[in-house]
Amino acid sequence: MILKWIKKPYFFELPPKVHLSLAFGVGFFIFLFIYLFQPFGMANLGGNLFLYSLGFGLVTFSTQAILFVLIPLIFKNYFRDENWTIGKNILFLLLLVSCISLCNWLYNNKFQNTENTELLTLEKIFTYTYTISIFPIFIFTYFSEYFYRQKREKVSSNIMAFKVSTPVEVKNESIKIIGDNNKENITFNLDNLVYINSQGNYVCFYISTDKGIEEKILRNTLTNVNSNLKKYSNIIKCHKSYIINTKFMDSISGNARGYFLESKKMSKPIPVSRSYPIEKLKELIN
Repeated sequence: MILKWIKKPYFFELPPKVHLSLAFGVGFFIFLFIYLFQPFGMANLGGNLFLYSLGFGLVTFSTQAILFVLIPLIFKNYFRDENWTIGKNILFLLLLVSCISLCNWLYNNKFQNTENTELLTLEKIFTYTYTISIFPIFIFTYFSEYFYRQKREKVSSNIMAFKVSTPVEVKNESIKIIGDNNKENITFNLDNLVYINSQGNYVCFYISTDKGIEEKILRNTLTNVNSNLKKYSNIIKCHKSYIINTKFMDSISGNARGYFLESKKMSKPIPVSRSYPIEKLKELIN
């Protein structure tokens, strides 16, 4: 049961400014907690307790900012939203707690005044930090996953309950997309386009044929391709990496990570951006 829970989909991909705001909030909490409650006998320390406590807050902020903003920018594939799970999230938060504990211990070793009290040990800092953080980590992860999953499952169920399929106008229009080097191009019938996916510097077009789905690859950006297709109402960019043809989207589902479009033509669901307006989700399926 626990293994099943930690494998559930979860989310990581938030804007860097959100992670910076969270890091500031955690750092400020650590500063305020130490300054007001003075754990580890800090009331006996000489010197300026305000500045000493502020140092812990700054170390905490810097450590969390590095882990949640800089590291994900360097190791983008590991932090891809579609691969993130509850287990990964908890492990990463535990890594954060460990790094904060270690960095605060190093900071304390350098700046603690030991005239009136003994130097804080690494074991004591780790024990105290984990004692006050381990329970909130699991509780927050459990309830946030439950809240977002329930919310999106309910929205998805309501959309499917009132779904009305409407005939899509047959355009029988040939579309030509030119590569960014102006040398390569691909041509396809708009009525057969299932979806488009960006992969690095390339864009993959998935076309429905009598033999199944055919993949065509072109060096270009999804933004450029979207500008060529935006005049067609049934071709919608639903995610930073996906453009879909609503004609082929049969259903929508949701979990803590977000909403997903499914089709009989596809072997995997297509994610919908979390910023996509809820009131427009029903327009993505037919």
